[in-house]
Amino acid sequence: MSENTITDMVRCVYNTHNTVTGSVCRTNTENLLPEHIALFDQLSEEIKKSYYGTGIMIPEKLKGKRVLDVGCGSGSLVFILSKLVGPTGYVVGVDLSEMLIEIARSQVDYHRKAWGYDTMNCEFVLGNVENLPFPPESFDIVVSSGVISMCPDKEAVFAVVHSVLKEGGQFLLSDVCGEDDIPEECRSNDVIWTCGLGGLRWDRLAEVASKTGFTRPHLRQAAPVDIAEEYVKMIENSRFTCAGWRLFKLPEDHRYDACRVTYKGNIPEYSDQLPWDIDLTFKKGQGVDVDGELTTLLSTSYLRENFDFADTNVKPVTKRNQNPFAYLDKLQSEGRLPPSIFKVE
Repeated sequence: MSENTITDMVRCVYNTHNTVTGSVCRTNTENLLPEHIALFDQLSEEIKKSYYGTGIMIPEKLKGKRVLDVGCGSGSLVFILSKLVGPTGYVVGVDLSEMLIEIARSQVDYHRKAWGYDTMNCEFVLGNVENLPFPPESFDIVVSSGVISMCPDKEAVFAVVHSVLKEGGQFLLSDVCGEDDIPEECRSNDVIWTCGLGGLRWDRLAEVASKTGFTRPHLRQAAPVDIAEEYVKMIENSRFTCAGWRLFKLPEDHRYDACRVTYKGNIPEYSDQLPWDIDLTFKKGQGVDVDGELTTLLSTSYLRENFDFADTNVKPVTKRNQNPFAYLDKLQSEGRLPPSIFKVE
């Protein structure tokens, strides 16, 4: 199946309001702060009933930021972020589905009133995420949920996201990834592809990220995907997960050694601690030895003012590019496995 044919198939499915895919999505409240859950509850009913994400991820330190949502669907995350960036920030959502963009645009005034704004600080653009219509370094933060897995040229999406992101900016990616490759003949199945089961194998993400200029990814969250037996047989028992990662675009000429970093607690909503990934949480006032790669990331990203840095004599090993399936297996063994984010029926 050609790339254009795949893109047309995805557009067609989501223009019929997801009735073809049979996927049912859940909001991952276990990964969200109470104030973020409250904002989701305040979304219009029209937006809530057309939410098809693979797990919400909310960036830190949003006030006044320009944020891009790649594959925004009907705009649920765009509207939440438009509240969190405040009136001096701005959020843009891009999607290739005419129907979902139409729904999103129809709800702008509802959320302007709900957030108490005189002028709404967001917009929705119809377009292909493999060819974003924005100049370089237009955004402080980019988010994406459940879209890149459906793109035929995933590397192209990473490259264009890297281009539009400012140096020091963060890319929060929540998407479907596989433990193994699915059979080639499954790639033409509209349900399998449009539910994201043609996504990147998890262990190739770091390679694509590095090739397109991003840091290696840190795993923030993961939850299972519930796949009907009919499709399990077709994909030869491959496992899939909705995994959430953080990546950054950093200056090329800055590299630092290992360091002891101390979180200042000066990010609103994270005054006591800042969860970084599944293995690391920065607690206010407590120094943590991190390797040179994470030192470079923290000291050259938009989060640099939130940490103090001091020399260290140790050579720490900082985990990253964690295996989401091993993480889910661990959660299951501990009786803490979260419910599936969505079902493929």
